[in-house]
Amino acid sequence: MSRILTNNINLAYSVEASLGVLEGSPVWADVEPNGIGSYGADISTVARNPISKNRQRQKGTITNIESAVEFDSDLTLSALQDFVEGFAFSSFQGNSSIAATAVTATGFTVASGATAFAPDGALIRVTGAVDPASNGLFQTGTNAIDTEIVVAGLGATETTGIAIEVVGFRTATGDLDVTVSGSTTTLTSTVLDFTTLPILAGQAIYIGGFNTANQFGTTAVPISSGLARVVSIAANAMVVDKEAMTFTTEANTTKDVDLFFGKFVRNVPTDHAHFLERSYQFELELPGLDSGGATMYEYAVGNLANEISLELPITDKASLSVGFVGQDANPPVAAGSRATNAESATSPSQTTAFNTSADIARLRVDQVDGTGLTTDFKSLSLTINNNASPENVLGTTGAKFINAGNLEIGFEAELLFTESGVADAIRNNTTVSMDFRMSNDNGTAIFDIPSLTLGGGGKSYPVNETVTISTTGEAFADTTLNSSIGITVFNHALPIDPANPTL
Repeated sequence: MSRILTNNINLAYSVEASLGVLEGSPVWADVEPNGIGSYGADISTVARNPISKNRQRQKGTITNIESAVEFDSDLTLSALQDFVEGFAFSSFQGNSSIAATAVTATGFTVASGATAFAPDGALIRVTGAVDPASNGLFQTGTNAIDTEIVVAGLGATETTGIAIEVVGFRTATGDLDVTVSGSTTTLTSTVLDFTTLPILAGQAIYIGGFNTANQFGTTAVPISSGLARVVSIAANAMVVDKEAMTFTTEANTTKDVDLFFGKFVRNVPTDHAHFLERSYQFELELPGLDSGGATMYEYAVGNLANEISLELPITDKASLSVGFVGQDANPPVAAGSRATNAESATSPSQTTAFNTSADIARLRVDQVDGTGLTTDFKSLSLTINNNASPENVLGTTGAKFINAGNLEIGFEAELLFTESGVADAIRNNTTVSMDFRMSNDNGTAIFDIPSLTLGGGGKSYPVNETVTISTTGEAFADTTLNSSIGITVFNHALPIDPANPTL
């Protein structure tokens, strides 16, 4: 029997059909943990301890099994998207993808009826084509038949595994205007119906394209462009706030302005159409565990997302810690009893780690009207806690059910004490807002806490350094959005102006 070295093990997961039950044909995916804090069952026994002249305990019995899976990893787009739906108890909305079976001289061949997925004027991101000229960002033309997404300027004809993702929309010439009234910014249109786009209130969008012709403004430097949060959506008016750049009123007459949207998830009520209670099964591969030296596999089943923490230390990598409460973890099994499809687990594809120096594009606490309070953070820890707990019943060893409690979202941070408004907000229990955005070569993730109050307020006075203030934040249901957190993910590059890197 050989030793089991941590560098030889492998951790993978699959989404369950129901608590403790895999899908009929499950899809498995590998994860890349930096450390595994807990995995598997913790057995509780109660021994007999009778009054007897033998003065010895008697063999007891197993009374309970507590199972948990906890691990930490670098914060990457793959790691975030693997589990964020489970912790938000909600499904991603927005841009999904479809497969194309071929590239032709006029477009991409798709299944019958699939052209509705990418309507005329949509901006699509294509990956998987052999010819590089058929990969990238394209605008769809007029789809004349229901089996072809029309695109001009593609590469050579081919048949291969091609994925098409709708990532935005290009408006008609002069159709999109900007109106700024006080602190309210509104995008208005004549032709475009905003309600037909896969955009929700609370979601971040990017306004403006890669080319001057697709941006507001009359010069090479874009104005009224960049990331913003959607507040409300009507047929021909969309109100935004938390703009990355200063927006100004513009009656556009010549520009075909691009709008980019990503995947969006936020917490929702249990009776909402997007509510999703998702459970996970994990596989731990243990090489050499069998007495003959063969690999064995241990499965932790019925795991509900309990707590996830994002850690942003100074001058370091951002990290992610996740914890699940489960039903049970079975004893390791041999390869012949391995779970269906587990041998075909996919590897994560977006594995560039976010760092806390160059990859944080913006981090701020502000008033609900957008007036900034502070952007100078020394450290930040954001936690989503579902207060999950096992439910035991008579006749069952281990948890039969896993209960989710009330969602709690909060943070702990250390700030440079450069603004008295932070101390005032703590003392006055003022409602504030927080958002931060991280970007690297894989894409962008935007975290938004619409409403919270600050606590703490203790100060530190390090010699020869700036005074710091420690604070905590507790999120609560926003009166407009009725959510405590929203997370938008763009799995592609955005047209951020190099002259304005803080976009």
